Order: sequence, then C-alpha cells, then structure tokens
Amino acid sequence: MSRTFPTGEEALEKADEAGLVEHAEGEAVLEDELRIRPCPADPEPCDDGDLIRTPVKPAS
Repeated sequence: MSRTFPTGEEALEKADEAGLVEHAEGEAVLEDELRIRPCPADPEPCDDGDLIRTPVKPAS
C-alpha cells in the first residue's frame, strides 16, 4: 500500500483487508517481510475507494 493512515493499527487493518496479513498464533503479521513505516500525511484526503485489494477468490 502506498498511502498514509492515522495509526499503525488502521494501516494493519487495511493491509489485512487487502490480503497482506498472515495470522499466526493469534497475532497478525504482515506477509513477505512487509513493514509499516511512519511517513508524512497524504497531500489530499483519500477514501477506501482508492485502495487496491487482493481478491479473496481468484477470478474464473
């Protein structure tokens, strides 16, 4: 993902919705060595419509 979120928790939640989080032993962990890093705020407000999501099921 390449946009900002107000908190690390919200970033992790959006990453989970995008299929970028693995759940192991009751803990959510970003997959493939991804990281959440602090960064400056986006210059313009964004909504969830601009997020790219990984489909839950591959298209047939």
